[in-house]
Amino acid sequence: FAAFGEATYDFNDRLSVTAGARYYDFEEERTITSGGLFANGDSGQVDKTDSDGVTPRVMVKYDVSDSVSVNAQASQGFRLGGVNDPLNVPLCTDEDEAIFGGFQDYDDEKLWNYETGVKMRKGGVTLNAAVFYTDITDLQVTLDAGSCSSRISFNVRDAHTAGVEFELSAEPAEGVVLSLAGSFLNAEFDATVRDGDGNVIGGIEDGNRLASVPEVQLAATASFNFPIDIWSASSEGFASASIQHVGSRYTQPSDQVAGAGEFVSGLPYGGAPGTDVTAVDLELDAYQILNVNTGVDFESWSILAYVTNLTDENAELAFDRERGGRA
Repeated sequence: FAAFGEATYDFNDRLSVTAGARYYDFEEERTITSGGLFANGDSGQVDKTDSDGVTPRVMVKYDVSDSVSVNAQASQGFRLGGVNDPLNVPLCTDEDEAIFGGFQDYDDEKLWNYETGVKMRKGGVTLNAAVFYTDITDLQVTLDAGSCSSRISFNVRDAHTAGVEFELSAEPAEGVVLSLAGSFLNAEFDATVRDGDGNVIGGIEDGNRLASVPEVQLAATASFNFPIDIWSASSEGFASASIQHVGSRYTQPSDQVAGAGEFVSGLPYGGAPGTDVTAVDLELDAYQILNVNTGVDFESWSILAYVTNLTDENAELAFDRERGGRA
């Protein structure tokens, strides 16, 4: 359960301060039921996770004029920790069991977000923009546990994201609305995780990119509304198109390590020696999605035609692997 509240104090007509906090109390309990050839005798194991605390927020807003305001805020975020599923030990090599067997549970993830922004609206043009920096402690990272066909989550002591977000819209003519939104992000680890021999685990190294975070995202939309007379009824036609660009990403931190995309099964079968290398580029390419729609609004009903992903883009969303790439 949780409780949240905040209050705003107006110092004058232009300056206001908002402060608030959220109290949370989490409790989770689970029982594992497992079996089969690769189980490890873990059935009936009971795991518990609990956490409580307070996350605050404070924001200062100043109205420069009737059409321009600036703000700055600091806020804390939280994500509950937990317990990993047991490793499929019969599938693990001794090395992978030694490396990943110690990450049974993981702590809460917390962050502080510092942000300053501006909001403007004048003459049919609206602009919202913000610059932010997020300091993350005990970042929860998920990796494949090598050959074990298991996935584990564990904590990385420090990481950060920093960037710019913006939204711009305009009405250059009656019935015409244009908009552009985007973000430019830098998201990196600020700590390195090593095994007992000093080797970096899973690409989690100071300066490497965080997984699943594109450096650039952009979205543009154009819409047009116009009066139309059909069957002598009052109605309005509309048409719009939107295009979204998502930059390159990595599925897991280890995907950016040199040689990460070179897989060798080690399993001779059907005349294949099992020593051949299958090379895959693990950086997920940027992609663009184009959507269009058009239709008519009547007083009490509408008709709409649309196409999603008009160019039939086959976007790379993630790279999945099992048993260290053997599958």
